[in-house]
Amino acid sequence: MATTVATVQLVPVAVVRKAANSIEKFIDTDNKVRLNTGLPNKDSLNALYEHLAKKAGRMRHWCGAKKTTSTMYRKFRSTPKKFGPKRKLRIRDELVLVLMKLRLGLTNEFLATIFSISVTTCSQIFNTWIPFLAKELKPLIFWPDKVTVRNMLPKEMATKYPAVRCTVDCTEIFIQRPRHLELQALTWSDYKKHNTAKYLIAIAPNGMISFVSRGWGGRTSDKHIVKESGFLNLVDPGDVILADRGFTIQAELLMLGAKLEVPPASSGWEQQTAEDVAKTKKNANARIHVERAIGRMKWFSILRNTIPLTLMSILDDIVVVCAQLCNLLPPLVGE
Repeated sequence: MATTVATVQLVPVAVVRKAANSIEKFIDTDNKVRLNTGLPNKDSLNALYEHLAKKAGRMRHWCGAKKTTSTMYRKFRSTPKKFGPKRKLRIRDELVLVLMKLRLGLTNEFLATIFSISVTTCSQIFNTWIPFLAKELKPLIFWPDKVTVRNMLPKEMATKYPAVRCTVDCTEIFIQRPRHLELQALTWSDYKKHNTAKYLIAIAPNGMISFVSRGWGGRTSDKHIVKESGFLNLVDPGDVILADRGFTIQAELLMLGAKLEVPPASSGWEQQTAEDVAKTKKNANARIHVERAIGRMKWFSILRNTIPLTLMSILDDIVVVCAQLCNLLPPLVGE
């Protein structure tokens, strides 16, 4: 009987070692770390793991809405080990799995094969880690105060818009078509010709992502998202906000003592005046950085794929985590 018990205890250890050896091949160089996880280098990955390891070790994996509720409680001093089955992977490997799914958009079946675990376990790990990362990395997305923005204003931006506070734009992410007809209508985007979730993104002048709204249906207008997302609560008097023509929020910003800078209207004119052309070029050159920031987020392939309905409950956290990881990269705009 003792021999049987010993054999059962040794199997998970062997599986963990086998998985760990195969995983290291994906993160053994700085280039592979950036390609497979989205982080800039190995030092960043190790630092992120060290920051998260203690709290991650206490996590209980998500097992569905009906299974996560428990009446059992424990005192960490007397019973420090968590309830439930032992982990199939090391904490570091779980982190790598989540980052690889975000960066490469891999399926759970493919990841399960790589990490030598079941598809169910892979899904549980991802659904547990995403809300955890969104909460623990929350300080990476913050709204800098006006003095900080002025001190860190790039030279190129300082000559064109010295009072600029941020640049805003919306991005849409394809989602699987909902079964409910009303939800289909609310998420349908005439621009993308697809069901989408829409997010408002704001960046500081140096390209750092400073605001990410919650998701809205693709049918929602840019103006409505700006008004309802809480973005206007962050604007101070004297701020200049750069945006595209679709953001018709001049009145809302005027009430706050701020100013909106958008390209001149082109409809109804056969040819723009030289002044309007210069203004359009000036605005486009300054606003291109928000497109680059969104492009960084979309470099995480999961946001370029069609999000299945099974992940809709954590889509906001997925978008936020991708934005947080982008802020770990070097600034988009030099000083």
